[in-house]
Formats: sequence, structure tokens, C-alpha cells
Amino acid sequence: MKKKYLSITLLIFFLSPSVFGQATGKIRGKIVDGDNGEAVFGATIVVRSIKKFAKSDFDGAYDLELPAGAHEIEFQMMGFAPQKRSVTVTPGKSQVINVTFGLQTLETVDVKGRALNDAEAALLALQKKSSSVSDGISKEAIKKSPDSSAGEVVRRVTGITLVGGKFVFVRGLGERYSNTELNDTLVPSTEPDKRVVALDIFPSGVLKNVRIIKTFLPELPGEFSGGLVKIETQEYPEEKQFSVAVGAGGNYNTTGHKFLNMNQGNMLGGVNDNQKNPFRNAPESLPIEPGSIFGGIDPKLTQAGATTFNQKWTPDSGPAPFDKNFSINYGDTFKVGATSRIGILVGSTYNRNFRFRQEESYRYLAAAPFNLTTAGSTLLKQQEQRADLYTEERNWGNNMNLAYEITKGQQIFLKSLYTQQGEGVVRDARGTDYIDLYNFKALTSQYTSSLIQHHTLGGDHALNWFGERAHKFDWRVNYAIANRDQPNLQQQVWRQTVGDPNPYDLTRLGNNPDGSRFFSDSKDTTKAVKLNYEIPFDQWSGLKALFKFGTYTMSREKDFRFREFGQKPNTTLGGLERYPVPGEFYSNPYLFLNDLVTFSERQVESNAYNAFQKLQAYYSQVDLPILPKLKTLFGVRYEDSYQKVKTFVLRDSYSSYNLDYGCKIDNEFARIALVRNDICDANNNGVGELRTRDYLPSVNLNWEFADNQILRLSATQTLTRPDLRELSPFGFTPYFGANRIFGNSDLRRSYIHNYDVRYEYYLNATDYVGVGAFLKQISDPIEMVGQPVAGSISQRFTYLNAEQATIKGVEFDFRKELTDRIRFEANMFIIQSRVDVLSWQQYIMVQSGLVDSLSRAAAYNPTNLSRPLQGQSPLVFNVKFDFHLNEKKNKTIGVYYNYFGDRLYAVGANGLPDAYERAVGLTDVVYTAKMGDHLEFKASAQNIFDTRYRVYQKNELTGEKDLFLSYRTGVSYSFQATYKL
Repeated sequence: MKKKYLSITLLIFFLSPSVFGQATGKIRGKIVDGDNGEAVFGATIVVRSIKKFAKSDFDGAYDLELPAGAHEIEFQMMGFAPQKRSVTVTPGKSQVINVTFGLQTLETVDVKGRALNDAEAALLALQKKSSSVSDGISKEAIKKSPDSSAGEVVRRVTGITLVGGKFVFVRGLGERYSNTELNDTLVPSTEPDKRVVALDIFPSGVLKNVRIIKTFLPELPGEFSGGLVKIETQEYPEEKQFSVAVGAGGNYNTTGHKFLNMNQGNMLGGVNDNQKNPFRNAPESLPIEPGSIFGGIDPKLTQAGATTFNQKWTPDSGPAPFDKNFSINYGDTFKVGATSRIGILVGSTYNRNFRFRQEESYRYLAAAPFNLTTAGSTLLKQQEQRADLYTEERNWGNNMNLAYEITKGQQIFLKSLYTQQGEGVVRDARGTDYIDLYNFKALTSQYTSSLIQHHTLGGDHALNWFGERAHKFDWRVNYAIANRDQPNLQQQVWRQTVGDPNPYDLTRLGNNPDGSRFFSDSKDTTKAVKLNYEIPFDQWSGLKALFKFGTYTMSREKDFRFREFGQKPNTTLGGLERYPVPGEFYSNPYLFLNDLVTFSERQVESNAYNAFQKLQAYYSQVDLPILPKLKTLFGVRYEDSYQKVKTFVLRDSYSSYNLDYGCKIDNEFARIALVRNDICDANNNGVGELRTRDYLPSVNLNWEFADNQILRLSATQTLTRPDLRELSPFGFTPYFGANRIFGNSDLRRSYIHNYDVRYEYYLNATDYVGVGAFLKQISDPIEMVGQPVAGSISQRFTYLNAEQATIKGVEFDFRKELTDRIRFEANMFIIQSRVDVLSWQQYIMVQSGLVDSLSRAAAYNPTNLSRPLQGQSPLVFNVKFDFHLNEKKNKTIGVYYNYFGDRLYAVGANGLPDAYERAVGLTDVVYTAKMGDHLEFKASAQNIFDTRYRVYQKNELTGEKDLFLSYRTGVSYSFQATYKL
């Protein structure tokens, strides 16, 4: 009998968590202030019938466990009228009740975990309550789209153009005029020649949302021109979440077809040991080149050094495999005691893609019959190339978010992102050099590994020491690294005389870059501390206002190195020099050990720079309602910035020639005299230095003149500084015949005056209409300008300050449920821009020789004295249709169309015309289906019409548009299945 009772007792004990736990449910949600859209901390949620209550936390979030059945919930907060809701609690289920205190706002929006703003309706609500003009795309929309990276995601946003698949142009301004923040802190760049972050390095699977802030607020970075791209990674949920997704895809031009691959890098996008420079641990000031009786390295040792490199020169060939992708995410919240809890979310995403494209390119020299005009100019071919490009890309992204809520209103967190991208490219090209009159074949293989580590430790604290409304203090400490490693870029070049009828009668070029190996690496490290403090107060009529101030301290260091190793035959090598004998024979270690070929390192020009920047900023702003539906936000930001870049040859690392200062002379006549007398270098001894102190005011006015209709006005002043790389007079050619890009130590910062007006109509929680106009006036805009080089098939590009620029445009955004089954979204912007490069008087003086050729004014020899802004499209629009195939809306077909108009691709100089990229429209189709509560499917096809990209230069003599660059990317397709617990 006792055993029977014991068995029943044990059974009840083990079943009780599941049996009796099912008798309760949960309500949760978020409480916001209708005046300003801010979260309400400390609100009380009461169920009087059972005497239970809860408090909202710092994010306005709450949760309350209740018995199954009907309940009346009361929401209370000092200074607000109480609100009541009726709810029926279902056993084992969680229901969402969001509450807005104060003014009437949008309809209730659904909460997905802790993040209110990861759903489309919620992000729209956040946009409505924002004090600045902003647009964005939510996690909900990201999941529905065919996009695999943050770069592809943002091109769906109003006023955004994506260049090269990864660089964002906001409102037509080039990528250098935009900044990127990840979880409210700036992200360093892995790009060697660009100041912006390549967004394709962020897999879409780790994103919560992407917002584009288009008007400047003092709390934001002062380098704010086109806009600020704010990327937020996913946060921990209120309840346990777990999901796994797997997928595959391909490209009609690539998958199953011939594919060349050097099999470089490891599976996760890193670098293999056999790719690394075998001399990486040797002193960088000691070039690996033969010495002499006067010193240096024994020639036998340098010759033997050639044998230590990876001897693979010929790519493997085979059919291109399918693309692959995988992701896994886990999140949960754990209560610790009565008032504390720990939240966690970890996720990993992996993509591997293969792409092939054929590229046709031409470069020209301009022949002008008259001075001071380009009329009648003709284009003479400098070179032409037809290249097959085989690209393999691996992208591995990981994020981890940990949060510890000590008590209501006191939270600390750690947000970490580790993302790595490996890209291997084999470039097989044939072309003609019209300078030296020979045909050539060039085979280039390269691999680039880009890595971003971004760690933010922060805290949000509500301080109830000063009255009923809490002060808020938040802090962020950030450490970020952006590494770029390009190991063992190899080039092989063969040539034959033009007119030779034998297509295989090609012999080795025999000097640089043939047989060269190039190694480069850069490391960009940023450390930052950000502090903000908010003080709520009542204005004269009792409306709620907010005073906010803070500080931002940033220290950034960037180091870049490249080392190039080459070979030169000492005698005729006979058949080894003829095509198609590969590098495994032509660069065989036997040839070096027997002195038939000389191996050495090339250090004849600048191949390194060290750079740093210190930035100290302070700001204050007031968010002040003038009337219940009319409020203004005004304030000022002060930034003190110091930048310094030292460019040098590695062999001079410790030499007295490697001076740590330049000849920065403000007086132009004195500077020219010092250069003429060899006291100073025209490039300022390789030192770029810039110190600026700036006050940046901002005024924003928001008037809700009718229910859910807002008029926004703003006037702000911002700036953009030269990037550290742009201040370095360093240049490099990535493949035979490619362009070379040099920095400029004399660059100045650009000032921007911004004016915005925008009308917004929020029809309901998800439907919206917006119309805006803007004007930007830029002084000293920084532009990249092309300059032909006599006797070379490569063209030179450098950065220069133009005189001024003006940009004006209008934007339109429309989102509407047309029927129960069809949703339509469209956005468009029209922009007109003008850059005034030089005044006509300056141009005449330079061309007439009245200005010294070493003058800064003479460095800019533009073909056109005025033109549109580089990279700006006059028309960009996006169209999206969602067709729901059933009443439950769990099966949907989406059609996406993205279009950008003709845009300036490269700025011409010395008579060479500007190059323009022709308009392009891209069409994508995606099918999504949700099977029950756990399984989701997505199938997509991108660029379904295989649009051709074309860039042209206009031949003034013939009026024809001569081809500059042309390629297709092919039709891509993918399939993905996701399982969720």
C-alpha cells in the first residue's frame, strides 16, 4: 500500500511542472509615451481580481504570468490617465498587449521578443515618433526578401543606391559621405581605398533591422552628410527561441559550368598558412634582395628564398558547385531571483557562393585639337581587355548578445559581432596595349580575407533620485577591429606583337608584374567611449520635455603594409617563356637555385603607412514641445579631431629619411619655394595631417497638424573629413592594366549645410505615405579624379577638393494594402546635383601657365568645370508587390524591382571625358511559405532578366558613346528551409 502511495506521489511530482504549468499563461508587451515615442519605465500593470502586479522595465517591457481565464488588466503611471484592457489567458500561451500613454498613436503593434522595432508596423511607429527624418527596413521585411547581406537589404530603402553590391549612396551622395553604426557605435572599414564599410560583410541572418537616419541630430556623429546607416543585430527574446535554416542556390552563368579556382583560404573565409608570406617575420626594414660586396643579403640566400613560397600558379578547373547557406540561432531569458534576469541570443550564419562573369573594358587617351576646350576632342584607345572572372565567396557571421537586468531600469549588456569574408578571384584576361602595340594575356589570382570584430559593453540606467520621472544614463564602451589580409596575389603576363597571326605565339613579359607575388595587410582598430544623460522636465504649459547631453571619445589606428616579390630572367629560357607553359615551370625553384632567374623584393615606392585619429566630441540638445502637437529638437555638437598619416617605404622604417613630420606650410608661395629647392616633397614628405575644431548646430521641427499627419522641417550643419587612406600618397595596381589610386596629403574637410522638409501620413499600422524635399550645399567636396599617365596603359586616380557642390531632390514613399491579398510598396527619389570644380578664371590661369605647376590649384585639371556629383543617379526607385496566395497569408509571392538612372562612374581630367554608367533595372522574385508553427520555406530568383551593366565615355568628335566597361552578373536562384521550435 505504501509503495502505491509512493508511486502516485512521485508521478505527481514529475508531472507537476508540465500539468500544473499548463494552467497558467502569460501576457507581455511594451508601454510607450505617446508624446515622444519613448519607452515608459516604472509603469504598473495590475490585475486586481487576483491581486497580482508587475512593473515595466527600462525598455518599457513587462511580462506577467496569470491563471487561465478572463482578466481585466489595468495600466497605471503617474502623470498619465490609466488604461484598461480585457484579455482571455490561454494555458501555456503568451499574448501581447502593447499600450501607449498620452496622445493617440498608431494601432497596437505586435511584439516579437524584446525588440518592438523588428516588425514592419513597429519600425513604422518608431519612424513616426523619431525627431529626425528616417527610413528603414525591419527584420520582418528582411526575412521576406531574397537578400543575403546588409548591402542587398538597404537598396530597398527610399533614397538609397547600392554601388558595387556593397557601398551605400544615401540621397545620391557617394559612399564617403555616409557613416555606418553597429549597435550605436561606429564600425571600422576593411576596404583599403574607401572610407565606408562594405555592407556585404554583414549576413542578413544576424540583422534585426537597418535604419537610415537622414537628418542630423547633435547626439549623432558629426560626419553626417547623406545619412547614417544604423545596423542593429538581433536581441535576446522574452521566451526561448531556436531556429535552424539550410539552403542552396546557384547562378545560371556559373553553376555546373567551367570554373577556375586556386582553392585559397579556409572554409570560414580565413587565410591558410601556405598562402602567407614566408618572410612575414623578417624585419620589414630589410628588403629580401641580393646584396653586394658592400653589404646586404647573400645572393644565394635570396635565391633560395624563392623556393619557400607556395609553388602553385595554375588554377584548378572543374564545374562550379551549387551555392550553400546555413544559419542557427538560439535565444532565451532566465530569471535570477525576484527582480533580475539574464538574456542571451547567439547566432551563426554561413554563406558560400560561386560567380562567373565576362567583363569587357577599354581605356582611352583624349586628343584635343584646341587648348582650353574639349570641343572636337577624340578618344584614342589606350588599352582594351576581355576578362573572365571566377569568384568564390565565403561569408561567416556570428553574433552574441548578453544582457543582465539587475532590477527594473538597471541593465548592462555585451553585444559582439564577429564576421569574416573570404573572396577568391581568378581573372583570365586577353587584351591589347595600344601604347606599345602588343597583344597580351594576363592571368591573375588573388584572395582577400576581411574580418570585423565589434564588441560593445554598455549599460542603461534609470535614476529615480530627482522626482517622479526618472533620469536616464546610458554608456557604451566599444572595441572594434577591421582586418584585411590579401596574401600571395600572383600575376602572369604573356605578350605578342600586334598583327602576329598566330594566336598562341605569346612569350613572357619578362619583367614586373609578370611572375610577381603581392602580399598586403591592413589593420584598423577603433576604441570608443560614449556617455549620454537625459533629464526630463516640464515646459511652461506642463508638456513633457527632455534635455540630453553627452560625450564621445574615439581613438583610431590604421596600419597598412604591402610587400611585392618579383623575378627577372638572366638568360633566354626558351620554351619556358612561351604560352601556355605555366608558372610551375617558368618560376620553378631550380631556375632560381641555378641563377637562371633572379628573385628579389621590389621596394622602389611607398608601400606602407601608419595612421591615427583622435576625436573628442560633446553635445547637448533639447527636445521641447511648443504645443501638444508641435515640438522642436535643437542643439549643437562640438568635435575636435586630429588626423595624421605617415607614408613611407618599408626599407626606410628606421632610416633618418623616414621623417615623422612634413612640410605643412599654409603659405602657398613658401611651400612651392621649398619644394623647388628640394627641402620639401610635393607630397609633404608623405605626411598628411589635419586638425579641425567644429561646432555643428541642428534644428528640427515636427508638427502633427492632423491625426497621424506630420510635417517635418530641419536645418543642420555637418561635415566630412578625408579618410586616413585618402591622406596617404600610396598607390597600387591590382592586376595588369588596372587603374592606380593615390591619396593626397593636402585634402581638406568638407562642410555641408543641410535643409529638409517632409510630409508623412500614417494611414494605419502598416500603410504609409511620405513626400520630402531636401537641399545640400557642400564646400570643398572630396572627389576621386582620373588622370591619364603618358606611356602607360593604366590610368591614375587621386582624391582632390573641388570648389563647391549643390544637391537638391525630392523623395516619395508609398506603402498600402491594396486588397486582402495584395500589398504594394514603392519609393522613389529624384535628385539634381552640380559640382563646381574650378572657377573659369582659375582654369584659364592654370592652362596659360600663370600658375606654378606645383600649385595645389594646378593639381586639378578637370575636363568639365561643372558636372553632376560622382556616383549620383538622378532617378532611383523601388517597387514591391506581395501577393498572398491564401487567406491566412502564410504563402506569399513577392516581386521586387530596383532601378537607378545614369550616374557618373569616373571623373575625367586632362581632356578625358567623364565616364557614365547607364541606367539599370533589376527584378527579383521570392516565394515564402509557412507550414504550421515550425517550418518555413523561401525560394527566390534574382536579376531574372540578366541585366547588362554598361559604362560609357562620350567621344566629342564623333558624338558616339565609346564603351568603358560592360558585364553581366547572371540570374541567381536560391532555396532555404527554416525550422523553429
